[in-house]
Amino acid sequence: MTAQWQSLITVTVDGKNLGTFDSRVGGITDAEIAKYRAGGGARQRARLGRGDHGDVTVARELHRERDHELARTLRARVGKATISIVEQLLDEDEVPWGKPVTFNGRLKSVDAGDADSNSDDERMFTIVATITEIS
Repeated sequence: MTAQWQSLITVTVDGKNLGTFDSRVGGITDAEIAKYRAGGGARQRARLGRGDHGDVTVARELHRERDHELARTLRARVGKATISIVEQLLDEDEVPWGKPVTFNGRLKSVDAGDADSNSDDERMFTIVATITEIS
């Protein structure tokens, strides 16, 4: 059994290592599969479908010194930059286990978190990637 905390998530954009992130959401691989039923009560058939990968969102607590200027730089590269997100499973001793999963694609969005004078919630730095390949 593996818990969600047993992952090491690292991000690289345009070849620059952005470090470790706290969470990853998305990256599902899915396909549109059409069904067809011929006349005369024939059995339904499923046609071939092509696989597609969903977007991946990674997030970490925003640290001003590390992420403020980084967010500004990344915003200028949205839609252009290549991105690689690597998720390495960890065992119960936090030692890497197995082969990591790599999500490759393009930088889709950057969010340096919300601002609210009435909130004590932590501010999160979030990156979304459009995924073209998972290995």
